[in-house]
Amino acid sequence: MDQELSGSTDYDAFISYSHAWDRDVAKAFQNQLQVFDRPWYRPRSLKLFRDETNLAASPHLWREIERGLSRSRWLVVMASPSAAASPWVRQEIRWWLTHRSADTLLIAWTDGTLAWDAARTSFDWSQTDALPREEMAQAFDHEPRWVDLRWLRSLEQASSSDPRLIECVAEFVAPLTGRSKDELIGDHVRQRRRTVRWVQATVSVLVALLLIALAGGITANKQRNSARAQTMVAQSRQLVAEASSIRDAQPGLASQLLVQAYRLAPTPEAAGALIESYSLPRVVQGRGTARAAAYSSQGLLAVADESIHLFDPASMTRLSSLAPGGPVDTVAFSPDGRLLATGGEDGEVRLLEVTSGNHLKPLAVSSAATGRAMSLVFTPDGKLIVIAEARGAVLDVRDPARPSFLGPLPEAAVAASPTGDLIATQRQGRTSMSLWSLSGPARLKPIATVPSPPGSMANWGDRVMFSPTGQTLAAGGDSRVRLWDVADPSRPVVRPELFTQSRFGIETLEFSPDGTTLATGDSDGLVTLWDVSDPFRPRSDARLTGHTNPLGGLSFSPDGHTLASVSMYEAPWGDPPNRSDTEVRLWAVSGSERTSASTTLPVKGWFPPSFSPDSHLLIAGGDPTTVWRVGGNEVPRLVSTMQTFNAGGEAASFGPEGRTLFSGLPLGAWDMTDAASPRRLTPEVARPDPTLNLSVNPTRPLLATGASNVGEPVQLWDISRRTRPTLLDTLSGTRTERQALAFSPDGNLLAVPTDEGNVRLWRVAQRTRPTLAGDLTTTRGKATALAFGPQDRTLLVGDDAGSITTWDVSRPGHPVRKGASYRHTGDITGLAVHPDGTLAATASVDGRIRLWDISDLSRPVEVTSLSSGGIYKTATAGFSPDGRLLAVSSDLGTRLWTVDRTGILQRLCAQSSRITREQWAQYLPDRPFDPPCA
Repeated sequence: MDQELSGSTDYDAFISYSHAWDRDVAKAFQNQLQVFDRPWYRPRSLKLFRDETNLAASPHLWREIERGLSRSRWLVVMASPSAAASPWVRQEIRWWLTHRSADTLLIAWTDGTLAWDAARTSFDWSQTDALPREEMAQAFDHEPRWVDLRWLRSLEQASSSDPRLIECVAEFVAPLTGRSKDELIGDHVRQRRRTVRWVQATVSVLVALLLIALAGGITANKQRNSARAQTMVAQSRQLVAEASSIRDAQPGLASQLLVQAYRLAPTPEAAGALIESYSLPRVVQGRGTARAAAYSSQGLLAVADESIHLFDPASMTRLSSLAPGGPVDTVAFSPDGRLLATGGEDGEVRLLEVTSGNHLKPLAVSSAATGRAMSLVFTPDGKLIVIAEARGAVLDVRDPARPSFLGPLPEAAVAASPTGDLIATQRQGRTSMSLWSLSGPARLKPIATVPSPPGSMANWGDRVMFSPTGQTLAAGGDSRVRLWDVADPSRPVVRPELFTQSRFGIETLEFSPDGTTLATGDSDGLVTLWDVSDPFRPRSDARLTGHTNPLGGLSFSPDGHTLASVSMYEAPWGDPPNRSDTEVRLWAVSGSERTSASTTLPVKGWFPPSFSPDSHLLIAGGDPTTVWRVGGNEVPRLVSTMQTFNAGGEAASFGPEGRTLFSGLPLGAWDMTDAASPRRLTPEVARPDPTLNLSVNPTRPLLATGASNVGEPVQLWDISRRTRPTLLDTLSGTRTERQALAFSPDGNLLAVPTDEGNVRLWRVAQRTRPTLAGDLTTTRGKATALAFGPQDRTLLVGDDAGSITTWDVSRPGHPVRKGASYRHTGDITGLAVHPDGTLAATASVDGRIRLWDISDLSRPVEVTSLSSGGIYKTATAGFSPDGRLLAVSSDLGTRLWTVDRTGILQRLCAQSSRITREQWAQYLPDRPFDPPCA
């Protein structure tokens, strides 16, 4: 111990206290002493000994305490009644006063009473209870200074910014360090301020570094996301290209790839491919190898494989199935669609009834034919002509439950006219065909002879075909089709031949219902559509590829807009057929062209189509004006017809409330509450000027009209009284085109072309003459078509140079040109903007209908040029308010496209099988298997 006492001290002070009363105060006091006047870079300014912080577990507690006392320069006693009664505190004081001077003992008063008796130069022990009397009675010969810490009772009170604590701590630090109290407090404040500044600077630097790191992370994340997005865009475009390359051969897989392409990135290419996807052949899934197919006049489709199936082609739904009772090679419907006949290699003809519920019911079986039945023809007078390999027959099927045999046909009959009065036959080994007139029960009279095409096999009945009118006879042979005009059967007139490039020749023929298109199927599986509307100049148009087997049958739908094709289930020359090519395919066609339009309405007219506000009705045509119901997913149907009073027809448009239709000039109004029976609201008057364009204000009872006469200005009408529209004003200096009147969505502005070819904006209001709001100047040509986007500030302008421009007209007096495109090569005649504002449609005299992505007004991007099934010159366009349909009208008819991408995706998924893992690995090897239609 003496050696320890003589050694150097390690502690500035030893804190003696009562654990029962002063543990928290001692801890708080120690913490404040150690950090007082401490520079920020030093861990502490004083080194203090307190048993709880300095003693480890030891069996010799007092020895460790004594060692701590011996190594301390000062003793700080936490004075309180509990400390005075504590044997440890008393022992520590005794040790200190024995080995040290009372001048190095400091008192921190935490509780109880301390009183000094100056006369006795000692504590007044009658009052003092905070110190032990026995140990402290003779310790001091003068009054000591103590510091009152009775206010400090918890760690929460020990705030370094509390002036009381600073004052008290300085009282102790001064003797411990040998410095004055004022100097200590001043240095402490300066050190604290310096520390605060350093902390603030450090925090600022750390925050700056954090922001830099975050910015770097955000930038890296953006770059990574951008790279991912670019990768998905590239993959999306690649899938669209892949789908295009296999769309005919594997339409189901192509559908899946298109859905996945749009799922990866809704690029303009993917959006355009979706809208064009109706041109993909639809596959009718039966239950085996398809052998024949035919349409009924009601639009139903019969497919023969191991069974006879009845389908609704619009929804691709199987309505009923029936076991045929024998092999089937050919099927045919009666003219009214209520009877279905089937024939096969056993020579038997079976008659089935199509019930009102679209079920098949067996009626009768006839064995009148000799040899394999190759073709069946119903005639309007109730006959069924059976074309067979050896000898056909004529049956009376007016009572289909009891068909009667009328008589045989000559050997090797190959075709019968739809009217049933003309038969074509060919005898084995001959190179000519004979024409016979058929009258009475089955009386035949020879009329004429025509040469057969080289290589034709007359016993294949579907290689020879009469047109629907019976005035044209077509016969297929080796790589050619011969045509004859048989309007006068006794003197057939040869028409130009049709030539193909097939290996083994033509296998099947089929005329469209209107007789203007001839479809041929050859030995290579190719379907070719021929325009034969001009018999002197027939031409080949669409080529439908995808079948790998020779074609065994073709059938047009009653409207001529769908062609069903069937592969041969066995090759005529013995080659093994491709078993994967066993389905019936349905092709969307328009005349001799493919089309992506979902529907073609048989009404002609170049006036802008008008949808009702609820999108359920469509006004199409012009003379007469027709009303069609197009809501939902049902096939459009004609609701009513309204006679117009101009030879060329006139424009018509629904009012904003949807129950009034306006047409003509002067205006006529119709009440459309019952669309099947429109009721005239205005008097019937002569209409000297056809109305070329008519636009209804979406929010106000106003309407703008333009006549077709050159130089006639645009007129503005008040239609608040439906029975008596009132002319508000004639806008001098203006002119009109078919689709060159447009109201803004809020109804405040009317845009019209000027005589100079620019565009003038008028501010309009109810019962008030319009006022000039501003002009915008076209640069390449004269404005011919106008359309506002759903946002009031966007106006699209089409001109006679084939360009479209986008404009910001939020400030009508200062319109701003945003972007342009110059893809068309002639006047823009039709222009419409989709309700969501991201898609626009244009039609031009160049015959093209184009869709545009206008989500970025500064850069219109062409989405697709629609395969419309012809050249649509001077067409007009309009979107349905619900955004589901696009209607385009011209002298070729009114076509409807489905542009609702959600609906298209659902249709593609419903009509195709889910992509397999092997197919996914082929087209998306870098992505985990995740089928788009799962």
